[in-house]
Amino acid sequence: MAFLLVGLTASGCYSYRFAEDAPVGAVARLRVPIRSAIVDPNSPSETVAVEGKIVSVGDTIWFEASTRHTLGLFRDVVQYDTLRVARDGIASIEVREFSTTKSVLLGAGLVAGTAALAAAAAGAGGGQAGAGPGGDAPQTSTAVIVSVPAGGIGQWLGRVLPSILGLRP
Repeated sequence: MAFLLVGLTASGCYSYRFAEDAPVGAVARLRVPIRSAIVDPNSPSETVAVEGKIVSVGDTIWFEASTRHTLGLFRDVVQYDTLRVARDGIASIEVREFSTTKSVLLGAGLVAGTAALAAAAAGAGGGQAGAGPGGDAPQTSTAVIVSVPAGGIGQWLGRVLPSILGLRP
């Protein structure tokens, strides 16, 4: 469990900041306007955000992007593309940066949750049940008390962890 906490805290959380130029090798989100014949030319154009790793910067920006398509229960197809966008065709550039504040809050929340589970498993914070008629009360199983919340947390992390680590777009 401690290894998981260290791994999550080390992977951290990210935030995006607007930039004029994206450094080569950085992960950036480019907002590109959508041009269509159907849209009124006098109205402001809509934009789409495309995230990827910057490969080259010049008159055009080259970046690697990936798209994940889920085809079934355990079947995903990941498509890797190298895209290039003209400098004047970009509405904005947002560079992804490590956020220390978000990472510390995530780590503190995980430590607090783990401590709460450990306290619940140890029986702290609860009163003792009185003996029923005819003898001692049956003892509860600590394995059941710990395994149900731990299983729920494991399922939640299985869904959330890939997106935190950037494995899914």
